[in-house]
Amino acid sequence: MTTGGQMLVKSLAAHGTRRVFSVAGESYLPALDAVLDYPHIEVVTCRQESGVTFAAEAYGLLTGKPGVAFVTRGPGACNASIGVHAAKQSSSPMVMFVGLVRTVDRDKEAFQEFDLPQMFDSHSKWAAVIDRADQIEAYVARAMHMAASGRPGPVVLGLPEEILSEVVTDIVPKVILPSVLNPHKHELKNLLNILSGAERPLIIVGGSCWSEQACEDLGRFAAAAHLPVAASFRRQDIVDHNASYYVGELGTGPNPKLVEAAGQADVVLVLNARINEMMTQSYTLFKSEQHIIHVYPSSDEFGKAYAPDFTLQAHIEPVMAALAASRLDGRKWAGWKDVLRQNYTDWSHIEAGADAGWKGADMTQVFAHLRAVLPGDAVVTTDAGNFSGWCQRYLRYGRPGRLLAPVCGGMGYAVPSAVSASLECLDKVVLGVCGDGGFMMTSMELATAMHHGAKPIIMVCNNSMYGTIRMHQERDFPNRISGTALTNPDFVKLAESHGAFAAHVGHADNFLEVWNAALDADRLALIEVQMDPRQITTNATL
Repeated sequence: MTTGGQMLVKSLAAHGTRRVFSVAGESYLPALDAVLDYPHIEVVTCRQESGVTFAAEAYGLLTGKPGVAFVTRGPGACNASIGVHAAKQSSSPMVMFVGLVRTVDRDKEAFQEFDLPQMFDSHSKWAAVIDRADQIEAYVARAMHMAASGRPGPVVLGLPEEILSEVVTDIVPKVILPSVLNPHKHELKNLLNILSGAERPLIIVGGSCWSEQACEDLGRFAAAAHLPVAASFRRQDIVDHNASYYVGELGTGPNPKLVEAAGQADVVLVLNARINEMMTQSYTLFKSEQHIIHVYPSSDEFGKAYAPDFTLQAHIEPVMAALAASRLDGRKWAGWKDVLRQNYTDWSHIEAGADAGWKGADMTQVFAHLRAVLPGDAVVTTDAGNFSGWCQRYLRYGRPGRLLAPVCGGMGYAVPSAVSASLECLDKVVLGVCGDGGFMMTSMELATAMHHGAKPIIMVCNNSMYGTIRMHQERDFPNRISGTALTNPDFVKLAESHGAFAAHVGHADNFLEVWNAALDADRLALIEVQMDPRQITTNATL
C-alpha cells in the first residue's frame, strides 16, 4: 500500500521528471514529503508562483519534456496563471499541480477555494480535479502525455488536500509513449510540387520542440534548395543566423524589407508555426493570391487566420527528415534568396564604435559587444518590452544555443526562465535580458538562484519607465505622460544583498570589462545598463 502523495511522485518519476518548481503550500505537503524518497528529483523552491510557472515553462522549452510545477490553492493558482498562459501561447509542455481544499468543503467558498476547471480551461489543454487517490496514476499519465503531444501546452490538475494522504494500492505507474504523426509520401510529393512551382518562395519556421536533428535537416533542405528561411516571433534559435539562407524574424519591429518580401512571396511554407497576429503583422501580411502551405501537428490551427492552399498535419521531425532527403531544384530563385539574405545582413549590421551620444549606454553598441562575446551555445532569455528589440535584431542565434522568450508578451519572464535555464545548462553561459519594469516583477527569484546555485547573468536595461507603453503613449497622447514613469531601487545594491556579483554600466565602452568580471565571478550576476529614455527602440526615439 502507499499514499496518494507517494503515488503522485512515483508517477512523475516514472515519466522521467528530474526537477519540479514550487512554492510550498500546506495543501500538498504529502507530495513534498514523498519527493524526499526520490533524491534524483530536485525541488526548486521559488519565491512567487509566477516564477514557478515561468521556470517550468522554460524547462519545457529547453528539454521538450513537460515542466512540472506545484502551487497551492486560490492565491497561488492566481499568481501562477501567467506562466500557464505563457506556456499555452508558446506551445510549451507543462503540467501544473494545484493543491485544493478538501472535497467535503467544496462549493462552500471555503478558505482559498476556487473553481479550477473554470479558471484554467481557456488557457490550458486540459484542466481537471483528481477526486480520488486511486485515480492519481492514470491522471498523471494522461496529463504528461497530453502536455507533450500534438501541439504541446499546459495541463492543470487539482489535488484536493485529503487525496494525498489516502492509502491506495501500490502499482507500477504506466507511461503513455508519445506518438509521432508522420507525413504520407503523397502529401510530401504535393508539398514539393507546389513549392517547385514558385518563383519567390519563403519558409517561415516556428513553434516549440524542434530537435537538434530537425534543425539540422532544415538547414540541409534550405541550403540545398536555396530557400530563404525566416523565423516567426521569438523563434530565431531554430535557424543558424550565420547560414546563407536565414533572412530574419517576423515579429515585433521586423525589418521592413522582410515584411515587404513576405508579402511578395508567391509560395509561403509555414513549418511548425502558428499563423498568428505577430507573424502576420496584425493579420495584414498575406494576400489571397499567395499560396500558403501549413505544416503543423494539430489540425486545430489550420485556417484560424488564413485558409491555406495545402495543409499537412504532422510532427516537424519526420517532415524535415523527408524534406532534407528530397531533391528540390531551387536554382531559379537563388537570386531572390540572396537579396533577402543581404537585406538581413544590412538590417543587423552595427557600425563599430558609432556611439550616437546618448545620455547613458548606447544599446546598439552594448549589443555589438554582446554579439561578439556570447558563446555559440549560450542560452538567452528575454522579458517583454522594447529593449528586447535589440535581442531580436542584433543577436545571432544558432544551435545548440537557445532563445527563451515569452510569445505571449508576459513581463517578468526573463529572471525565472534564466534561473531555470542555468540549472538545466550548468556548463553554458545563460543571459537573462529584461527591462527595469519586468525585472521588478520577478526580481525575488534572484534569491532562488542563490539558494540553488544557479549562475545566470541578468542584464537589466534601465530607463526608469514602462518603455513600450510610453512609446505608444507618446504616439497617441503626445506630451501627456501618465502611469508609465518608474522610481527604481539601486539595482546593484539589491543584487549584492542577495550575494550576487553586480555592476553598473553607464557607457557602452565599459560593457566588456563588466561582462568579463561577471563571467569571472562564476556565480549569479547582475549587470545594470543605464539607458537613455529617448533610445526607445532600435530605430526610433521619443
